[in-house]
Amino acid sequence: MKKEQGVSDASFSVTVNAEDWLLENATEGEKSAAKDWQPGKMKLSPSKINTFLKCPRQFYHQYIEKLPQKFTIHLFRGTIVHDILETLFTDRFKYASRWRNQAAQKYVTEQFEEKWNNLVNTKPWLFKDYDEPTFRNETKTMLVNFCDHIERKLAELMEWDIYRSKDMAFNNLRPRFAEQRIYNKELRITGIIDSVIEDFEQNISIIDYKTSKRYKAYLPDDYYRQLIIYALLYYEKTGVVPMFAGVNWLRYDDTYFVRITSSELAEARKLIMDIHTELINRGEDKDNYEKVPQKLCEWCAFYKNPCYPKVKE
Repeated sequence: MKKEQGVSDASFSVTVNAEDWLLENATEGEKSAAKDWQPGKMKLSPSKINTFLKCPRQFYHQYIEKLPQKFTIHLFRGTIVHDILETLFTDRFKYASRWRNQAAQKYVTEQFEEKWNNLVNTKPWLFKDYDEPTFRNETKTMLVNFCDHIERKLAELMEWDIYRSKDMAFNNLRPRFAEQRIYNKELRITGIIDSVIEDFEQNISIIDYKTSKRYKAYLPDDYYRQLIIYALLYYEKTGVVPMFAGVNWLRYDDTYFVRITSSELAEARKLIMDIHTELINRGEDKDNYEKVPQKLCEWCAFYKNPCYPKVKE
């Protein structure tokens, strides 16, 4: 699998990954599978794989020892945005005839204000170290940006001769499905795909929404690996190899795509199986899961306890 150097957004590295948190809404069978940590039986996810590759000791504390972690505003913000975008095209704007950018912006704004106010009222501790109005405005802007993006792309597509109607152009932008959890029993891995787009030639693109900071010149290893694994899960489920997989940086109205190849899917499959084997070999002993000191250690939930208990505030 292609390697690219990058640094994860520190604001996300301290939280429980949204993918793991969303598994709390899974079926009882999926919950049981996700919580089964025994080496050789653990059900993996892109976030678990990325954590293991970044720092085996963090992986041990988080997924084997299962030490408690704090939830932060970044996780809840991402969940709220994903929930709203999931309903945008399945609720009010399922058909092109209903799409109006101003109406869509009004819809996402109202949905956001309701969910955000509920968050502020029920979990005020989330904002202890953050400026709530700033986060509120930033998040609302992301949703409005998404609506503007759809409106702009719709206008662009309508200028192409191949799109003979607004319905045809709109269907090229409307997700085939939104936020689908896929579990592959053979590979013992779960992933949550945010959006799948199918163009007029039936080419498939997988989209992952990000509310974090953007990387302009490259895609970091962990994001790239996540996209390829999502593409593999989609292929294993449908038999169709996605043409592209991309990250939509909602904060900036920008999308970074990578082309998917069969060889990359094969490498992703091998990586998953290799990590299963590695976990079996390492077993349950903490000493087999080494620390990997790095610049972002201090952002880790386990930095002061138990990794470096002598670190002072």
